[in-house]
Amino acid sequence: MKGPTYDQERVSLNVARLKAHGQNFEVVIEPEKAIKFRHGEGEVREALKAERIFREALKGEPAPEKELIDVFKTADALQIAEKIIKEGIIQVNDEYRDNLRQEAKKKFIEILLKNGVDANTGTPLTATKISNAMTQAKVHLDIFKKVEPQVDEIVAKLKPVLPISFEKKVLSIRIPAVNAAKLYGTVSRMAKIVDEAWLSDGSWSAKVEMVPGAVAGLMDELKSKTHGDVEINIEQTKRR
Repeated sequence: MKGPTYDQERVSLNVARLKAHGQNFEVVIEPEKAIKFRHGEGEVREALKAERIFREALKGEPAPEKELIDVFKTADALQIAEKIIKEGIIQVNDEYRDNLRQEAKKKFIEILLKNGVDANTGTPLTATKISNAMTQAKVHLDIFKKVEPQVDEIVAKLKPVLPISFEKKVLSIRIPAVNAAKLYGTVSRMAKIVDEAWLSDGSWSAKVEMVPGAVAGLMDELKSKTHGDVEINIEQTKRR
């Protein structure tokens, strides 16, 4: 059987629709919860705005009970709704679709800003460069899927117009007790902490990963706020 799909039609109502025995059957949905339910999360009741099966939801036309029994072998709205959401077509209104698209693009750009660099120069990427490259390469994220699993595929499509390398510097840092607590947030904001320890003298020791272009900024920040009383060593470079 053909797997579930998402209709690209522009609509004004959030629905899930299944065509069976030549007839349309629809339920009105809470789109975010319906998508999660289709992916195996949550309960079908949470995904519905109303526990009713329609022939055409936009017109408020209910599906006859006899027809439901003939097609689904039950008149139970929740059982039928589960089948419609999991096997049918999801349609979302323009506003929700646009919000999903903007959120997905924003998250994708944030991931690249944190983890990517210009492969030619080693300098950090910018949101404008990434956004322009997405437009130029005509790439689009699947708004009904999580962003993270799509990153490698989208980056591969962007590379002809924007050379991207996932390169990280690994640094070891030790901040004396007098500044450790107040600078913890600075480090965690600018780098990914992969290992850390609070030492017996109150100082904080950490190993962090960050994009090369941001290393100088972190070093300057820590040296400035500790008046140079900080230990920072670049251990290695990781690239993929």
